[in-house]
This record gives sequence, C-alpha cells and structure tokens, in this order.
Amino acid sequence: MHIKKLIFNNNNLINFLISLLPLSIILGNSIVNLNIILICLLGFKIYKFEIFTIEKKTFQYLLYGFFLYLILITLLRNVPNLDNNILYKEHIFKSFFYLRFLIFLLVINKVIEKQVFNIKLFFISASFFSLILATDIIIQFYFGFNIFGNEIIINRPSSFFGNENVAGGYLQKFSLFLILFAPSFLTHLKKNKIIICLVFFSVLILFSILVTSNRMPFLIFFTSLIIIFFTYIKDGKKNFFLTSLLLIATVALIKYNPNLNRSFSNLNMEIKEIALNAPKLFYKGKGDKDFELSALTKQGAGYIVLFNSGIQQWKENKILGRGLKSFRLNCQYTSGQTCSTHPHNYFIEILLDTGIIGLGLIYLVFTLSIINYIRFYEKNLDKASMFKSTPFFLILFFEFFPLRSTGSFFTTSNSLVIFLILAIFINISKINYFDKRL
Repeated sequence: MHIKKLIFNNNNLINFLISLLPLSIILGNSIVNLNIILICLLGFKIYKFEIFTIEKKTFQYLLYGFFLYLILITLLRNVPNLDNNILYKEHIFKSFFYLRFLIFLLVINKVIEKQVFNIKLFFISASFFSLILATDIIIQFYFGFNIFGNEIIINRPSSFFGNENVAGGYLQKFSLFLILFAPSFLTHLKKNKIIICLVFFSVLILFSILVTSNRMPFLIFFTSLIIIFFTYIKDGKKNFFLTSLLLIATVALIKYNPNLNRSFSNLNMEIKEIALNAPKLFYKGKGDKDFELSALTKQGAGYIVLFNSGIQQWKENKILGRGLKSFRLNCQYTSGQTCSTHPHNYFIEILLDTGIIGLGLIYLVFTLSIINYIRFYEKNLDKASMFKSTPFFLILFFEFFPLRSTGSFFTTSNSLVIFLILAIFINISKINYFDKRL
C-alpha cells in the first residue's frame, strides 16, 4: 500500500514525466508533445490556477508578453493572406498551439517554486540516454548499422534519429549531465576518481559528436568542456594538458578519416565568415558594392547567405515582425539570398518573426536569467550546487548565443529545451533544495 501510494504520488508522477523528456526527444515530436500535454494536465491538476503566477513578476510579464505578441502579430500578418497560401492558416493555428510551451514552463516553474523538483532523477535520465546514444553512434560509425539495425546514412551516424542528423546536437546538450554527474552527486569519491570519470565521459561524448559531423554542436561541446575543466580541476597545468590532448586527438581523427576531414575542412572559414560578416548584414544590403554576398555561397554551408536572407526580410518589418514561421513564405532566390524553412539562427528568426518587440521580450528573459544566476552564486557559492546548475547554464548560454548556426527556435524539441531551462533558471536560487529528493 505504501509503495503504491509512493508511486502514484502526484509529485513523483510529474517528476517522472519530466525525467522522460530526454527520451521523448529521441522518440520524436509526437512523443514530446504527448509528454508536454501530460505534464501540463498533471500540473494543472496539482496546482490549479496557481500555475499562472510566477513569484518573480518581471519574468511573468515578459513571458506572457512574448507569447501573446507572437499570436497577435501572426494574426495581423496572416489573416489578410489566407487565400494566397494554406500555410498562412496553418501558421495561425501553430501560433495558438505554441502556447503549450508557456503552460509547460509555468508548470515546471511551479514544481521548482514548491521545491519538489527532483534534479537528481533528471540528471540520471539525461545521463543514461546520452550514454546509450553515444555508444550507439560509435557502433553505427564502425559497423555501418546501430543496435536496431539502422544503417548509417551518407557516412553520418544518426543512431536513433534516423534521417535527421541531430544526434550531435542532442549530445551537446544532454551529455553535460552525464559529464557532471560525479562532481554533482558523487562527492564522497576522491577528486582524482571524479576527474577520471569526467575525462572518460568527455572523451566518449566528444568522439561521438565528432563522428556525426555536427560541427557547431562539436565546437560548442568542446568549448563547454574547457569551461568545465577550468571550473572543476582548477589546475593550470592539468587543464592545459587535458585540453591539448583532446585537441590533438580530435585533429588526428579528423585528418585520418576522409569523410570527417571533408566535413570539417571549411569550419574555420565559416566561423570567420559569420563572425566578420554577420554583423554587417544589419546595415548593408544586396546593392552594396563593397559587400558582395553572392561570392560567399561558394564557401562552406552557406549559413551567412541564410542569415542575410532572414535579415533582409526583417528590414521590411523591423519593429513588429512578420509572424510565426514567416521565412519560407517570403524568402527569395536572389543574389546573396536563398530559401529554407528557417534562417538557421535563433536571433535572426525571432527578430524576423516577432520584430524588435518580440526579440526584446524573450532576450530580456534570457539576460535577466543569467544575471539572476551570477548574482546568486556570488553570494551563495556551493560547489555541489554549482555543478548541478552548470549544465543548465551552458545549454542556455549557447542556445541564445547570437553568432552561431541553429535549428529553428519554434520547433518542438528546441522549444522544449529552451523553456525547460528558462523555467529552471528563473528559480536558480532554489537549487540547493533539489538534492534532498531521491
């Protein structure tokens, strides 16, 4: 009777559903949406209308403003064009359905406010599925098929994700919980043993992301590792040695494998293109003789051209934006511009769809969350709590980093990660309570 009561306790159930989010992403959008709906319904059952209030009112107003503005601007831009393309009607529906992420964030926020969020269970889940995925990627890379018999596609192992080459992006986020599990929860171990665990899993994940040829996730993960090493090890010689060793091993593997060599050969050039040219796009256009974008299409993956396409569209509605998922409805195949489903950059996509108003609202939430984090740990520095929060910080920081290529901000899996992390960061001051569960 006691076991049954424990299993079907509402707090245990909602934590179980939250812990399944890393698995849901692997299983696909239908399962993600089902899990989100279950979390929202259970959260509403437990907290009723209390979920609609956030203790920190500034975040509440900004988040409500962003979601409501997204609906309003989508209606304003799409209603006059309903007869032109069925996508206008579809995008209006999606703007309303996108409210599920607001409800989801509010429920997670309330779970944390009530101090019943089981962070250890979430760490275990994210660590387990990251380890399984990384192992399966390596199996698929070496043998040509994974544990379920799925064959490798175009020399890029994608494991359980099939035709979608997103396994590296998944590991870049969720494997951080695996790497930092020992420093966070196995504090009884000697530091040398914890460092061995940290380095072993770092190498495993780094290699797994590398062979997927997901270059931006690889670069972000490598940077995250350096931050983690310098945060935990705090020994300049050891950090230099580990970083150098990882870098040498990575370069050697890329040079040894022709597919990886071909995939990563233009990465440095693309990074320079984005860093040097992306800011110029905001004040230059296709008529500028001293900034010929068309030549850039011959180099790399052409992300700078997609960025330019989104920015040139945004210039037509700078303040208000053009509504949800407007990029593919308005893009043009012209010099220095191209078409896709989205501009492959969160900053530009939000700016294009919701204008300066929407971008200001959501980036204020991000900025205030980061400030909230920094202020808390300046006053309450605790090693175990710091390492529990580090994966969330690294994920959030790099998700909102403007000079990088990304998926679409408004896709199901990306929005899930973003609003889950934001909900946790809004309440970062209560992280010390998390380890009392499980």
